[in-house]
Amino acid sequence: MGIAIDKENTKFLNLLLIADLAFISVHCFYLLGIVTGPLYSIETDMGYAEIYQYIKECWIVVLLFILAIDRRRIIYLSWSLLFMYLLFDDSLQIHERLGEYLAQYFELKPMFGLRAQDFGELGVSMLFGFLLFSFIGASYLVSDNLEKQISKRLFILVVLLACFGIFVDILHTAIPWDQVFELFGLLEDGAEMIIVSFIVWFTFSLGKSQVNPSEIQGNN
Repeated sequence: MGIAIDKENTKFLNLLLIADLAFISVHCFYLLGIVTGPLYSIETDMGYAEIYQYIKECWIVVLLFILAIDRRRIIYLSWSLLFMYLLFDDSLQIHERLGEYLAQYFELKPMFGLRAQDFGELGVSMLFGFLLFSFIGASYLVSDNLEKQISKRLFILVVLLACFGIFVDILHTAIPWDQVFELFGLLEDGAEMIIVSFIVWFTFSLGKSQVNPSEIQGNN
């Protein structure tokens, strides 16, 4: 694909993952009562781990936006907008707030162990996902083969992120048992941190990539 995966890039990924594992370990100490204070939990809004997550998401947005300008390709801009939404959604709780409003406006009812607000949140996520991926899809159609391969990899990573951010979150809410509840919380937020680190590393690698025209032709 012409993406540079050298020792420097690998070291960068390792640093990101070490930081993720450090936050996850501190969260486990918090659950065991070894450390106190909710800011040490990876589930706490505006906690230490979540601020770190916001910084990584900001890096992704900036790196993709720079690629869009440098290479004059709209596909990178479309992906940058998607991650910008994810950053704002995480930091400003967009789908939670709009989901609560939709649940009240449409008088949604709780079902299957889920709150009415959960259905509203799912509707908001699906709406923004449809709009943003429509833009990405349109950009994909006018992209060259290399950019399509890059988009496919980003799409896989985003799908993995959605699986933990949306579907595991639903299970997290629906299952009432305390020990399983803590396990789902750790799985959801810990996996999200690791996946976002891989996306940071991937977009960073794109900026250092050396495009080989013969590779592009070979993938046609």
